[in-house]
Amino acid sequence: MRLFIATDISEDVKQEIERIKQPFSEIKGVKPVRKENMHITLKFLGEVKEDYVSKIKNALSKVSFEPFKMSIDKIGYFPNEKQIRVLWIDAVPVEPLAKLKKQIDAVLPEYKDNYTSFSVHLTFARVKYIANDEDKKKLLEFVTNTKFEKKEFVVDKFKLYQSTLSLEGPVYEDLASFPNT
Repeated sequence: MRLFIATDISEDVKQEIERIKQPFSEIKGVKPVRKENMHITLKFLGEVKEDYVSKIKNALSKVSFEPFKMSIDKIGYFPNEKQIRVLWIDAVPVEPLAKLKKQIDAVLPEYKDNYTSFSVHLTFARVKYIANDEDKKKLLEFVTNTKFEKKEFVVDKFKLYQSTLSLEGPVYEDLASFPNT
């Protein structure tokens, strides 16, 4: 099973992201993330044996946190301007979510992250390729010039998800929810 831990965002934040991603939908090679799949990943566990899931759920149930508010803040891309692969929008403030992630890391020490620092971001599109310089220019202008309402959302739980890859894109199944305590 392919697993990850994430926090959901509110419906009105999803609506705002749906609105802002419309202009680039005409650019070849850019694949938007489906609205129902939008989330902020806290930890990617990768392939996990099914008999480990109950152990993971038990560990995650020990995480304790107070609910907190965040808001979407700015648009960016990974990894760099020469090779854009992911379009994202970040959320602030970073500290409460980073603190929650640190607790998750502490209860699941056997699952190491493949990145050097935690980046609070919500992927809203993946870039398979950029067909030409004009499309690249449009994409960079979009990232630089898009205005949006900085909507708030409350983080009062996180979830363990299973991700199943399909030809239409990933399908996420909510395996467990862990509310604030």
